[in-house]
Amino acid sequence: MDTLVIYNHPSETLGTFKAALKNYREVFAEELKDMENFDALVIMGGPMGVYERKKYPFLELEMRMIRKAFMENKHVLGICLGSQLIAEALGGTVIKGCFGREIGFQKVRLIGSLRDFLNLDELVVFQMHGDTFSLPEKAELLAYNRNYFQAFQIGKILGLQFHVEVNSELMEEWVRLYNESRELLNEIKHYESELNQISKKILDYWLSL
Repeated sequence: MDTLVIYNHPSETLGTFKAALKNYREVFAEELKDMENFDALVIMGGPMGVYERKKYPFLELEMRMIRKAFMENKHVLGICLGSQLIAEALGGTVIKGCFGREIGFQKVRLIGSLRDFLNLDELVVFQMHGDTFSLPEKAELLAYNRNYFQAFQIGKILGLQFHVEVNSELMEEWVRLYNESRELLNEIKHYESELNQISKKILDYWLSL
């Protein structure tokens, strides 16, 4: 399967997903020229908002690719910004979160088919976002916390607001780039092994859709 991975920012890359994905090719969003061909699509995060499409026109192209993939029943995985692009592209709305920014390691509650697949009621994940979304019509909510929707599925498309792909290398870059607390570098050491395992299981879930 030819998997196209889109990076919306050079520092927000596949992380732990890289070891589990096969036959993938990477492209920076700004280099997208047209509707590229692919069997599956992965869209990673970035600091911009979906509502900033005039400033970042490649976001509009990514949403067109999501809609085309949905119509063709292809697999799409969106992480953080990627999940918000999926939500907006398929009929939801992305807004600034009314409960403020989420940053750090937090628990999310699992429900539905993702809970059944993982046989878990909750996950510890990494959060780094200030925006949230409403669900597209017919989407299945898969995870939430007290503030926001955290994961959903529609057809073969999976959106994750949170990060499970993060590792020490990515965290070091994010702390530097986004001026976050260096305490996160200690915390990732505690959760890194668990996140590595769960990221592989979530990819298995996505590909089973």
